[in-house]
Amino acid sequence: MSRMSRLLRSPYGLCLLFGSAMTGLISVGYPVALEAAGFSKGGIAVFFVVDSVTAFALALTASRPASLRRARPLLVVALLVGAVGVGLVGGRSLPLVCLGGALSMAAAVTMPLIIRQIQTAPGTAALSDSVLAAGTRWIAVAGYLAGVAGFGVSASLTTRWPHWTPVHAAIPLLLAAAALAAAGARSAAVASRPSPVKGETEPPPPATPGLLLVAGVAAIVLLKAADSIRLVYLPLFVVASGRDERLISVLFLATAAVELLVLPLLGRLGEHRPAPLLLGAAAVVGVLSFTVSAAFASLGSLLLSQLLYAPFTAALQALGPLLLGRLLAGGLPAGAGLFAALMQLGSLIGILTPLAVPGYRPGLFWIAAAFCATAAAVLLHARSTPALTLTPRPAGGTR
Repeated sequence: MSRMSRLLRSPYGLCLLFGSAMTGLISVGYPVALEAAGFSKGGIAVFFVVDSVTAFALALTASRPASLRRARPLLVVALLVGAVGVGLVGGRSLPLVCLGGALSMAAAVTMPLIIRQIQTAPGTAALSDSVLAAGTRWIAVAGYLAGVAGFGVSASLTTRWPHWTPVHAAIPLLLAAAALAAAGARSAAVASRPSPVKGETEPPPPATPGLLLVAGVAAIVLLKAADSIRLVYLPLFVVASGRDERLISVLFLATAAVELLVLPLLGRLGEHRPAPLLLGAAAVVGVLSFTVSAAFASLGSLLLSQLLYAPFTAALQALGPLLLGRLLAGGLPAGAGLFAALMQLGSLIGILTPLAVPGYRPGLFWIAAAFCATAAAVLLHARSTPALTLTPRPAGGTR
């Protein structure tokens, strides 16, 4: 808990909290804003395709060594550009709205820059990579939770100010994050990283067959595609069914709250169980979640589906980089980089495939269920592969 407090007291930890809150707010607010502006299903898909392609390119750029060496000024600029982009979303010109969404992705993919600053800033440089990974994920989920809840509050303002665009509540969050990043201490020239406990060594990089890597990549892409269907089309389904748009916040809030409870348990299980087994089991839970959404359209079934969804999304985000890291010679850092890129590819698939289903019918969630079922079969088949059954070593030097 003291290490979590140290992260939260850091300007960059708070910067991550505000940035994650922005992500939660736009995840609900963008589909609603586009629907309110009168854009067609195809137009909304174009918007999210532009966002995904832009985020893919920016994520790769932010992870480059040259970018990480200038992490602090780039972080401030990215957050300010993101604030401008959010301000453009809500108009009725599709090209202008797409430009706004693309600019806002500069703020949405700042995680590599923030982590670099935390790694090298006084007060947090001594945190081990494992503690840092767990802590930043928890903060990101907590911020996302706050952002989803904040959208409900922002949406309620339209009763007093009809012209208010709820998603614009993300603008002050990004301005606050930029101020924190600008006020943060400059990074140390060389970060001092903790060394492993005596007698502890990293497992050697596995020699992974190409087909196994392809299978792992395919599973992650399919799971993210299913996640994107829920992220983009669940809010549109709720609005199209005639329900209050504030219900979207309630559903997303319930999922994020349960995810916060699941993450510590998942971390303990990950020390003793192979990642593909846990992620494959989570994919099965994803099948159940999307089946409930597709087969039943009641309020209770929607809530149940989102509660079931929490272990699925927690496992995807926490175990996906680990699984890929076991398949790459570069280990976990390489796995995390590949994971970020695959998230954008999966998003594109998840955004485009539901276009085959007219309107926003519950049947589009069957597509997500099929994605999860296919990924579960791949992961559970690969669970006995030596390269994938390695469990992460405990953090050393800071316990």
